[in-house]
Amino acid sequence: IKSSLNRHMKTHSDEKSHVCHLCLKAFRTASLLHNHLNVHKGTRPYKCSDCNMAFVSRGELSRHRRYKHTLEKPFKCSLCKYSSVEASKMKRHVRSHTGERPYACELCSYASKDAYKLKRHMRTLSGRTLM
Repeated sequence: IKSSLNRHMKTHSDEKSHVCHLCLKAFRTASLLHNHLNVHKGTRPYKCSDCNMAFVSRGELSRHRRYKHTLEKPFKCSLCKYSSVEASKMKRHVRSHTGERPYACELCSYASKDAYKLKRHMRTLSGRTLM
């Protein structure tokens, strides 16, 4: 039980002591590194029993099953009728209620609730500065 708690606590830490020897990407836990190594090896050990698709991690298989087979949406918004397959999508959705925009541009006043929108914004800015 103690090792499970220690492993779980690492998911809340910024410490990434497990490093991929092939690309130097760092991970918080050995299991995350193991799943990452499956990407390099082309290994997909987690097989869907319904459609024979295969995945590099148990989490990917679980998400696939929810999206494609069970249609389960376990994450429900307490403020509206929205529900989601993934916790991360629910977290982003809740920001539409709170107005939180944690992804802020360091060069202007732009801020977004989505990391990918900030990345797109930054690409737009770098394209303008190159012209």
